[in-house]
Amino acid sequence: MESLFTSTNLLPDIDLNASGTSMELYRPIRDSDGQIIDFQLLMLNAPALELWGRPQGELIGQLLRQLVVEADAFYLVRQFSLVVDYGRAVRFDMDSPQKGLACELQVTKVDDGVLVSYQDVDNRRPHARLEATVLAQSERSILHQDTIYQQVVDNTQAGLLLARPIRNEQAEIIDFQYILTNEYNARTTGRSVAEMTGALVGDLFPGWQHSDLFRHYVEAVETQQPKRIVFFYEQYGMKGWFDGSFTCVDGCILYTYTDVTAYKEAELEQQQNVALLEQVMNMTPAAIVLNQSIRDESGEIIDLRMMKLNQMAADILQNPIEKIQFRRVSRYIAGSIETPLFEQCRQVIKTGVPIRMEVPWAGRWYDFSVVRFGDGVVLAAQDITPTHQYREELELTNIELKRSNENLQSFAFVASHDLQEPLRKIISFSDMLATQYADQFNAEPTDIVRRINTSAIRMRLLIHDLLAYSQVQTRQDSFKSVNIASLIQELQEHELWETIYQRKAEIHVGELPLVMADQSQMRQLFQNLLSNAIKFCAGDIIPVVSISSRLVDRADIPLGLMASATSVKTKSSTTRFAEISIADNGIGFDMKYLDRIFQVFQRLHGRSEFTGSGIGLAICHKIVERHGGTITASSQPGKGSTFRVYLPLGRS
Repeated sequence: MESLFTSTNLLPDIDLNASGTSMELYRPIRDSDGQIIDFQLLMLNAPALELWGRPQGELIGQLLRQLVVEADAFYLVRQFSLVVDYGRAVRFDMDSPQKGLACELQVTKVDDGVLVSYQDVDNRRPHARLEATVLAQSERSILHQDTIYQQVVDNTQAGLLLARPIRNEQAEIIDFQYILTNEYNARTTGRSVAEMTGALVGDLFPGWQHSDLFRHYVEAVETQQPKRIVFFYEQYGMKGWFDGSFTCVDGCILYTYTDVTAYKEAELEQQQNVALLEQVMNMTPAAIVLNQSIRDESGEIIDLRMMKLNQMAADILQNPIEKIQFRRVSRYIAGSIETPLFEQCRQVIKTGVPIRMEVPWAGRWYDFSVVRFGDGVVLAAQDITPTHQYREELELTNIELKRSNENLQSFAFVASHDLQEPLRKIISFSDMLATQYADQFNAEPTDIVRRINTSAIRMRLLIHDLLAYSQVQTRQDSFKSVNIASLIQELQEHELWETIYQRKAEIHVGELPLVMADQSQMRQLFQNLLSNAIKFCAGDIIPVVSISSRLVDRADIPLGLMASATSVKTKSSTTRFAEISIADNGIGFDMKYLDRIFQVFQRLHGRSEFTGSGIGLAICHKIVERHGGTITASSQPGKGSTFRVYLPLGRS
């Protein structure tokens, strides 16, 4: 026993057996956080051993909770802890451990432990002994109730404390002293129950007298009126929202609270979202109205009530929001429930299927979107009057354009029949003059006849090409899969055979794609391009033309080229294109004339140098545009040209 006692460094110079009083030495047992949870018996003297009535081996080293009943152990641990934490001796009466005798216990701090001495109350006068016995029984009963109460307090999911006001000489409250608290409050404040019990609030939280919390304590005690508030607190390492109740109990403050930070932050976030929604609603150019259904006894929707609306809606309805909100639609807008829009709203509420419709109202046009919301609908309306007017103007323009196209077709018919018939006679008669009557004219009339014949032939070519140009857009849809390689092979064998033979031209054809296109227009496109590649080559050089292709994305096409593609058949969703390149070794051209070469009647060379109408490349450009593609070229004078045709691989 002495070795155990000596190892604790408690009372090394005191002999417990030298006293005739029952004495025991205990050391505190702490948890991982340093909180006292029990006491261990280290030493006791002979009188104490006799009082226990048990062998020493069953006592030394045991915990209080192993030595006495739970209620007594709880009370003793609490009293011993106060002595250890605050160094103040305590004295109280209690039954002896085994014999049922009332004893007076005095507990004194010794280093980090406590020395407990017992005095048998039998040595006091008889009535005192009786009083002590009754008092001990009473305290035992109170202790049992206190144990239950403390367990309830510690297990409640709310902070709780009872504090006594401390007053100065002027009776002003200057601080509060904790009487009791619970584990919830201890965790929240970062303290322990033992540390707080009996301590002044100001000692644990210096300067707290300047806080709103102190003011609430004082008001509750002085006015004795209960008070409940939700407040934000950020001090002493605590930060959050708390729902607190302040009540005066027997002159003390009873403060209970719960941490409502999560709920408050959610509420604040909701308020922010509401404010944001309000801003968005008022910033949008659309009028927005939330309508709630009004039903009759049978459940049928007979009206709508405008529960919420934005400023744009109020402006359209020509009244402040507060004068419109919560009003029935039928009473605010006469005849509204007889309109198709009201019926559409009823259907949306029933089916949940949103709708969108254009509605004329008050001399303007609005685009309405209707979506079900609860037992009502959200109406969003945007003024589309300018768009509607533009659409009407566009329709009129389209009608005029259709009429113009019809006139163009009439012109084409006239050009192909009525105009060409006189030309054929002029050419025929000039040929007769030049051949059958040539010997009757001298040189000057002969030259005039030749000039007439040449001009008539050129005019016939111009009419033919102009007719071809005008018919590009007016052709009916005849798109089908076209093999470009086969088409070019046919051109070499037929339409271009004579030109290729005369110039001894070389045509090199690589792998070419299949495209969805108008076959006759593809034939005309590549005939014009190949014909130009051979024609615009110096006379002493053999023309060499190379045709190749590759697949490209829309993004790979040079910027700005696709802006002019007008085909509604291909431009909407096509992303993959065939780039077909026709490269030659001809005379080339200056790139500053790039835009000019695709215009009607634009020529870079005189007719004496190269024949043609000046419409061929314009026809190519128009054909490619009709197919939803584009065409461009790159060149240098004297170094040949490369024409690149971009055709979509599919149609939307």
